[in-house]
Amino acid sequence: MKLLFAFILITILLIFTGCSNEEVKPAKEDTSSPSTGVGSEQVSPPYIDISAGASSTAAMRDTHCWEENCSLTPDPPDELLLGETPLRVKPGEKVEFTFSTSEAKAPDEIYTPVVSIVQIDTSGEEETDVNVENSSMTAPTEEGKYYYNITTEWDGELIGKAIYAFAILVREE
Repeated sequence: MKLLFAFILITILLIFTGCSNEEVKPAKEDTSSPSTGVGSEQVSPPYIDISAGASSTAAMRDTHCWEENCSLTPDPPDELLLGETPLRVKPGEKVEFTFSTSEAKAPDEIYTPVVSIVQIDTSGEEETDVNVENSSMTAPTEEGKYYYNITTEWDGELIGKAIYAFAILVREE
């Protein structure tokens, strides 16, 4: 009797496991501790802190590679940042970017990548290049929620590319 009960229970579990309605998605690249070697040191892509006035938030790292000629496709920032609170800024306010790392012996080059920023409209279909000067940009003057992708590139001793996403909410206070 116990054997019959165990057989039925295992059969039911296998049926429910095999008949799930959830679509299986391929695992996204593990970005928890990505690193590359520079000299004898291992280096991870830096964190990017986004700040305006007294407020700040961290940009979310999307994807990266530590190779020459990286070909990366970013995820839509509105999907990547789902549930995240955007940085609240005033119209036309200066938004600054600060690079940091938790690694004690990161090369100085990690803090000075070539940076390009693209504003993505909420439909994800239109991209607008953003003028970046001295690790900062100017927020739009019209109120609303704006999504951005930051592409960082290194081409010295450190070679690679990383893409981040962040959002701002422009409101007159």
